[in-house]
Amino acid sequence: MPELMYISFLRQLSRQRVLMHLLFWAAVLAFFNFVFRLGQPVLKTLIISIEFLPGHMFFAYSLNYFLFPKYVLKGKLVSAFIGLLVILAIALFYMRFADVYIIHYSHSTRLWMPGMFPRVIYSLFSVGWIAVTIRLVKYWYIEKETQHRLEKEKLTVELQLLRSQLHPHFLFNTLNSLYALTLERSKEAPDAVLQLSSLLRYILYECEAPLVPLSKEIESIRHYIQLEQMRFGDRLEVSLRFTGDLADRSIAPLLFLPFVENSIKHGIGEQLDKSWISLHLHVEGQTLSFKIINSRDPQEAAHPPEAAGPRTAALSPRSSGLGLANVRRRLDLLYPDHHTLKLIPDEDTFTVILTIDLPQKGQITLIPHNYEAQVSVN
Repeated sequence: MPELMYISFLRQLSRQRVLMHLLFWAAVLAFFNFVFRLGQPVLKTLIISIEFLPGHMFFAYSLNYFLFPKYVLKGKLVSAFIGLLVILAIALFYMRFADVYIIHYSHSTRLWMPGMFPRVIYSLFSVGWIAVTIRLVKYWYIEKETQHRLEKEKLTVELQLLRSQLHPHFLFNTLNSLYALTLERSKEAPDAVLQLSSLLRYILYECEAPLVPLSKEIESIRHYIQLEQMRFGDRLEVSLRFTGDLADRSIAPLLFLPFVENSIKHGIGEQLDKSWISLHLHVEGQTLSFKIINSRDPQEAAHPPEAAGPRTAALSPRSSGLGLANVRRRLDLLYPDHHTLKLIPDEDTFTVILTIDLPQKGQITLIPHNYEAQVSVN
């Protein structure tokens, strides 16, 4: 982003503060040589400019380090105006004093000559306002840098909070499935414990990274589906397809599981003899497409969620639950303008279609709220 480039440039300049001040006043001397030379030799003009330079330095530094930070930026305009008059009077006194007693530039011995001041005032304000403008630009970009840092820190905290909410929510639902198997004294309970163990290892340890391999997300979906099939048996029919260029792809963790969980939670009801879920995840080029369709309980159909628009859809509290609302928020934070989420409720089915623009292979790019971070991957 251009703003971040300017901020980095100004940060590098600030490390050479003395050098930058010397270069600024060298530019001022060159400016005087161009404007006030009036046919005189270059060396003589340079000497005269150096003799007048302390007055300009006093005026510029007084504006930059006293008047503007203490009065102008705090809105004390009356005090700022009075201070400006005082600073200007002192600078003019020095300039006239140097002319009469040091340089004899005007060949006059009178300390106060009204006709001499307009030209001096012009030179003072020319240098002073240039210095003030440079400082204000630097101040503005420092504020921008602070704002970017605060936004990044806020985003990091918010994502950690959302992920911490998802972990126990997902765990409780999975334990409910395992509890149902133990009540029935199912022979599949030990396998369910192994599946749960794999899921917990993934969620608690591997999902702490901002990005995980897509293959890990797919594996977690398979584990969760196997757990639910153990729970519901013949009542649940599942079709899973993972196609396309899946290798060496990275994704934010736990984006897909809430949709799978939601499909099972709201797709299986007492009124359905046979419930089914069809899931298809496909990667082509830089686009990941995730589509999941589930049969719909008539009781759920009687309370339809809000239809989704072309952008991320709004979910009703009854239909979404914590997990789905959580993942919607994470998508907005991690992939703003890089994802589309559609919810399509029909009479007998409910469809979720999610598309995400993935970075190129070997390059991880997360773009949360005007902040860009890139991490190279070997």
